[in-house]
Amino acid sequence: MTAFYFMWIGALNTATDLTMNSIRNFCFLFVFALGCALGNGAAAETTEWISGKEAFRRADKLRSFGMIVTRMDCKDSGQRTLDVGSALVRMHYTRNTEMRDWVIDGWNHLEENKNYWADRGYKLASHTLFVRKTSGLRLYCTVFYK
Repeated sequence: MTAFYFMWIGALNTATDLTMNSIRNFCFLFVFALGCALGNGAAAETTEWISGKEAFRRADKLRSFGMIVTRMDCKDSGQRTLDVGSALVRMHYTRNTEMRDWVIDGWNHLEENKNYWADRGYKLASHTLFVRKTSGLRLYCTVFYK
């Protein structure tokens, strides 16, 4: 956008006899209005890699700020334990404009996990798979929407 802004300043300066301040003001307002009109107000964001245990606390915090998790990336931390804290999670989220109820989960059997949440009125929104290095256990990181 900055290059676009300076291009307009140069074009208006050569085409008209306006002062530099009025050209800058006009160009700034034009580019600002264009950016507002074409900008994506619900741009997705991503958390840093966090432990699986921390992911649930972070999801609750995102929910309280009116956000919704759209996808989770998961990977093995290399720890020998098999608890939820030994997984690393990165969540992709955006503003929850539809005010959907949602949950994140992780389990080693996708169909079982889908059935569990379906009984509670949720549908699978996204899932990713990772494999534990030491045990070969396949784990699914899931996001469900109501």
